Amino acid sequence: MQAMVVRQIDTPLGPMIAEASKLGLTKLHWSNEVITSSKTRSDHLDCAERWVSAYFSGENAPEPILDFTGLTDFRQHISLTLQKNVRFGQMTTYGDLAKSARKSGASRAVGSTMAKNPWTLLVPCHRVVKSDGGLGNYSAADGIKTKAWLLNHEKQLMK
Repeated sequence: MQAMVVRQIDTPLGPMIAEASKLGLTKLHWSNEVITSSKTRSDHLDCAERWVSAYFSGENAPEPILDFTGLTDFRQHISLTLQKNVRFGQMTTYGDLAKSARKSGASRAVGSTMAKNPWTLLVPCHRVVKSDGGLGNYSAADGIKTKAWLLNHEKQLMK
């Protein structure tokens, strides 16, 4: 088992926890749990902290390297497709994401992948909505309220 380092990152929506291995970032999620940040220096955590700060201030920053260890090939493919194709301020549907990943008909599996996304914000599952225009689900932080806040945040910064 790989040694992990963790860090708490403060955001306007509450604290996020970043976790990294030697290979890259393994998790980035909101949490109410109190953690003790690792004293070990980590370029991956430093990069994640800079990226999160830039996201909320509307600036650009290099994205951290992600450690996909433990993800199925399908989940990895969907995550990378979303990260690559749906940029800041854009949205897509579960079905369209499945199609762009060449997995037509897998919209439910895409939804499941989004629900289990270990990298909130970095793999922007909040940008995936229902085909009828509804927000769909969001399992991070305060759920739909947080998803709506993030989409509005991006919309405001795109003006």
